[in-house]
Amino acid sequence: MDEKNIKRNEILDSARFLFKENGFHKTKMEDIALRAGVGKGTLYEYFSSKQEIFDEACVEYVKSIHDHVQEISELDVSFKDKLISLFQGKENAFEEDFEKNPVDYIMSYKNIISEKFVKTLFEHVFDMNKIIINIIDQGKEEGVVKKEIPSDIIACSIVGTMGEYFKLKMQKKNYVLTDDDIIFNLLYNGFSVKKEI
Repeated sequence: MDEKNIKRNEILDSARFLFKENGFHKTKMEDIALRAGVGKGTLYEYFSSKQEIFDEACVEYVKSIHDHVQEISELDVSFKDKLISLFQGKENAFEEDFEKNPVDYIMSYKNIISEKFVKTLFEHVFDMNKIIINIIDQGKEEGVVKKEIPSDIIACSIVGTMGEYFKLKMQKKNYVLTDDDIIFNLLYNGFSVKKEI
């Protein structure tokens, strides 16, 4: 990563922290510059306004979730292992990002979110759902996922459970999902093919 991108990311990280700590309206451009260790003039070389910084911080967060799901979809492992990885993979970095800018926090500012961010959010979410559907289709090909349940319905269940799982992780820092975990079993057993005994 070149120096310009490093500095840009430092500014976004500083802004995310301050938006979460102080709120959007109480955070000033000077505060962001100070926390990022840059002059106010330098800050304006990267972003034209506080709104642009907020939008970019939100877009970067949503993109990180999308990229995380894409990486998992490309692994050469079973459907079940990919499903577990959706909850466990890249845990430390993903968890840190989640703490900096959780979706609930972003959406609490829905009155200031720009149309650009909403459009980008829906594009990433739509594409991410397609990726998850492809993972589910892999499970159907492996014979472990019920073919009669539409893949998009299963994707909704997975995405909803992931969202609640990350909220649980925020409350219980040491909680780690395993393949014998009750959350995973409730989800997986709901759409998996039952093996004959």
